[in-house]
Amino acid sequence: MAGIKKHEIEKAIEFAEKNGIFEKLNEIYNDVPTGKCSGCAKCCMESVGTGLSEFLNIYRYLQERPEKYRHYMKKVLDYYFFEYKEKKKCPFLDEDNRCGIYEVRPLNCRIFGHWEKEDYNINLESIKEKNRDYRDLMKSRYGFEINEDVVEYRIEYCENFVPDSGKYLSKSERLEYSDRMMILDSKIFAGDAIDIDFRDRGIVEYFIDSMFFTDTSYNIKIRMSQDWKKADKIMKKLLVITGIR
Repeated sequence: MAGIKKHEIEKAIEFAEKNGIFEKLNEIYNDVPTGKCSGCAKCCMESVGTGLSEFLNIYRYLQERPEKYRHYMKKVLDYYFFEYKEKKKCPFLDEDNRCGIYEVRPLNCRIFGHWEKEDYNINLESIKEKNRDYRDLMKSRYGFEINEDVVEYRIEYCENFVPDSGKYLSKSERLEYSDRMMILDSKIFAGDAIDIDFRDRGIVEYFIDSMFFTDTSYNIKIRMSQDWKKADKIMKKLLVITGIR
């Protein structure tokens, strides 16, 4: 049923453990500069882009904590299938604005406050255009409107975060971290430990693909978006199907 089968995930985790992938991942994390965060969690409002090695690390972390896994997978399902209806915070963010996977959070979360303002705002403008183009595509292809609050939502540049070094990361420095992450991911793909397509995924999409065939989950999401009156009933069935209740 899964786009990323459970036995393949387990095989990939075993491969990563034997080949020191998680140790190298932690080396990358430890190299990220530190800084002072106010804890407002205003940045924790999306399915942040995540590498394969990071997903495996987070998956392993949650599998070792079954209650946490069930708790957060309910929120992952809710985030994914109602994404076009309302803007929700990251499903791994708790009610007290604390990250439930803080120890293993992705690189993009760790470097968020370290962007130079000009670079961040250029990227934000690009995201605005992509969101609007995607809204228009969904309207023309499937005949429904994505909520404008979702389309126009912006995670603004953080003025409160202060790097301990007093220096923000340049674009080339940020890309260097991403390159190191891609090298780790390529080792897992090269080891034939997992059979999935090599594309950008958010953390939510990775977990959704671990529970459904990719086309299946997307088609259900479209169907729900076309008729929100039936969405709650469909969601209840999905919780039963996935065993997350």
